[in-house]
Amino acid sequence: MKKRLISIILILGLLLTMSLGITGCSTEKKEEPKANAPTEQKPVEKITIKLGHPYDEKQPLHQGTVKFAEIVAQKTNGNVEVQIFPNSTLGSSRDLVEGLELGTIDMGLVPTTNVASFYKPIDIYYFPFIFRDKEHAYKVADGPVGQKLNAGLLASKGIRTLAMFESGFRTITNSKKPIHTPEDFAGIKMRIVDSPINLATFKALGANGSPMAISEVFTALQQGTVDGQDNPIGNVYSYRYYEVQKYITLTGHQWAGIMLMINDKLWNKVPAEYQGIIAEAAKEAEAWQRKEINAREGEFLETMKKAGLEVTELTPEQKAKFQEKMKAVWTEFQDSVGKDIVEAVVNTK
Repeated sequence: MKKRLISIILILGLLLTMSLGITGCSTEKKEEPKANAPTEQKPVEKITIKLGHPYDEKQPLHQGTVKFAEIVAQKTNGNVEVQIFPNSTLGSSRDLVEGLELGTIDMGLVPTTNVASFYKPIDIYYFPFIFRDKEHAYKVADGPVGQKLNAGLLASKGIRTLAMFESGFRTITNSKKPIHTPEDFAGIKMRIVDSPINLATFKALGANGSPMAISEVFTALQQGTVDGQDNPIGNVYSYRYYEVQKYITLTGHQWAGIMLMINDKLWNKVPAEYQGIIAEAAKEAEAWQRKEINAREGEFLETMKKAGLEVTELTPEQKAKFQEKMKAVWTEFQDSVGKDIVEAVVNTK
């Protein structure tokens, strides 16, 4: 009996051992869960924006666009490249505005007077003698009046304004005689910007106005096709008009605001973080460019005087006679610009 019990225990032990062995052999080793693989990052899409303008590379206006491009590249780590095309490479000022509206031009730096051909209220910037001084012009361009004008241009033409550069107050040069009074314009053929308000301005002064693109002016002056032209000091210097003109009068009859603009459809394709950088860069470049042109105007004028250009500065009494002639121009254009805008500019302090 005792032997039989021992045999049963041995048999049960053997069966248990075999069972454990079989179970151990059939157990599959579970794989360690893999750590999450890093998500593959998409490469940053690079954006190229082409910016055209009509100015020479020596002009602070061109240098302002270069500054703008540098700031954008720096703050986007090179992911947004602004390519600059000076000297009307992409077309005249009018071509640039038209292209901005159609979407065939990305960005442009264009005088307000050319923009006004597409959106009339912008003509306010070229109302003769409307600005008391540069500070007045800046407060208008940068303040509520300028913001209202920019919003209207955007809504009607799909062109977004990023900044307002400047080339200063316009002067008058000619090859015939010094200009002291409106009567001195009699018989003088003047190249003018192609806009109704400029035609009216010089008609009121008694000059014969001939519209012409800025790229054609030097040759026209040189060949005697026209006798004179009006432009800020920086343009007279950079385009070398002083080489083919004898006289310059510092009339200050119009402030030349220059608009930095972008096609709005392109703008809306730019990622939001880059939009902010581009907008900030435009204002930084604006401040730099204004400071630069103001600092260099005296230098430019001195260089031209040494080259033989005779400078005439108007007395307050002489300037008053010019201003009196301009009342008719204000009356003619205040309805197309808006009487409320004219009043807002005059009342800006």
